[in-house]
Amino acid sequence: MTRATLLVAGVLVAATLILAACGQQAPSEKAQAGEDTPGVVRIGQQVVTLDDFREGVRIVETNLEYMKGEISKGSFDSSFLQEFVQLIERTGIQTVALGSLIQDRALYERAVANGFSATDQEVTTRLERDRELFRDPPIGAETTAYQATAYIKAAGEDRYWSELYPAMLRREMAIHNMWTATMADFADQGSRESAWAGVERRAIHSVSIDVLNADAIAPATVPNALAYLEKHRQLPQ
Repeated sequence: MTRATLLVAGVLVAATLILAACGQQAPSEKAQAGEDTPGVVRIGQQVVTLDDFREGVRIVETNLEYMKGEISKGSFDSSFLQEFVQLIERTGIQTVALGSLIQDRALYERAVANGFSATDQEVTTRLERDRELFRDPPIGAETTAYQATAYIKAAGEDRYWSELYPAMLRREMAIHNMWTATMADFADQGSRESAWAGVERRAIHSVSIDVLNADAIAPATVPNALAYLEKHRQLPQ
């Protein structure tokens, strides 16, 4: 996937095990106990809980901090990152988080409906690989792994590895399977970008989005979140 696609849902920070937990807020007491927190938005058949939303906000905050660091270091893609940072700051972190959640859940629902779900064995294999990465992080990622440990412990280690992380993996892997299948029909990068943007739009338009608790996600609103996603697609790839 492209840099913009990866960044929009927080995947730059959250896709791998070590970075998935880093920077997230400690779960609420209900989440630590394995209880569901109140739903704030329903996207298709999936309910986003208050904890989901808070974690989405924290992922955006963490990505923002990471991107600013890369810009200050003169990263090779600093120009792209600068535009993305400006878009996030103009939009607002809560709105970006809501947009990212909408896109993630809509894409997952479309992927499942079209037969791109990962098998239990595929999820298990990836889970075991990522867990090993956490135990023995690659050179340069030790500090991040240490930071991730706090979140995993707060969530409950057994629950994190048996419930929270596998659920994220299922979404990520199904969406990636759909992305791979979509890209197989296109040779050049421009066509690929256009095709995937079309998939994103169709996925979002095909699901209902119902706000269950407007105060909990304020100041974010669904119209503003959707407008952000469209602006994000227009960033130079």
